[in-house]
Amino acid sequence: MTGRFKVIMVDDNISTLVQAKALLKDFYSIYTAWSAKGLFDCIDAIMPDLVLLDVVMPEMDGFEVIRILKADARYRDIPVIFLTADSDEESERKGLSLGAADYITKPFSGPLLRKRILNQIELSRAMRQRTDEGG
Repeated sequence: MTGRFKVIMVDDNISTLVQAKALLKDFYSIYTAWSAKGLFDCIDAIMPDLVLLDVVMPEMDGFEVIRILKADARYRDIPVIFLTADSDEESERKGLSLGAADYITKPFSGPLLRKRILNQIELSRAMRQRTDEGG
């Protein structure tokens, strides 16, 4: 593969987007969206390797976004990591049951965030390669 892995981050909080982009830009191609609509407007053009998704957003929350992504064959294999201030166990359980690959609470550590993103991208690629090889 040539180029860097592509990550779309969706969050309605500009400071979170700025902070995460600063922590990740040297390692990944980072695209940002302020809302679910913004994600859906750009996802086909970008076709990310991973989506970082806030849970609590106006208009459409992260749980509804992941339901839509996982129901669509074009996007269902893209790993989604919830990145949220909601640290309650029920929200985490719900996100994982809807297909989230991971659930990270804010504030987050840059090195841990980068490693968890890389782990999910590598796992996703290995699974896709195994499927492509008929395994």
